[in-house]
Amino acid sequence: MIDVEKLNSAKAWIEKLANGINPLNDELVKDDDLINNVHISRCLFYVSELLGEINIGTSVERRSRKPFFLSKNDAVNIPISIPNGIANFVRLVNGYIPEGMKPLSAGQTIKWLRNEGLMKEVQKEDGHKTNLPTEKGNSIGITTEVQRNPEGIDYQRVVYSVDAQRFMLNNIEAIATLQ
Repeated sequence: MIDVEKLNSAKAWIEKLANGINPLNDELVKDDDLINNVHISRCLFYVSELLGEINIGTSVERRSRKPFFLSKNDAVNIPISIPNGIANFVRLVNGYIPEGMKPLSAGQTIKWLRNEGLMKEVQKEDGHKTNLPTEKGNSIGITTEVQRNPEGIDYQRVVYSVDAQRFMLNNIEAIATLQ
């Protein structure tokens, strides 16, 4: 028998981690923290989604959450002042939605960017897939920079300029409706 309370607690903690929030103290983790790696974040969102599927029909709170919505007018008031990774951008946006609303996800946002031709999925030498900006993406301010992870391995980090983040906010309604 599934302990629904434990399942909900685990899902909440995983969602916080996926959004770059330390579940122990609800503080944002540093931008270069391993938990903000896009692959780890996606994995955590996936696990959270699976936990939600296990719990379908048992959680009134989950069933009563409204779909994500943020009007274009509200989106333009979100303060964007520095380049960010996708996890930090999504976390910022989700900080401006009402409680009880399903949050925007990084995966949903990247999928929209791919559909718009701004990002493309590529296979890396190690066989894993990643998303990188296209020329069109570069033209709006989506770029990459080489960073080093805690294990000393270099990787390409996608960075969204202030203009790129504004572009996504201007299209937030289209992003939100993408399934």
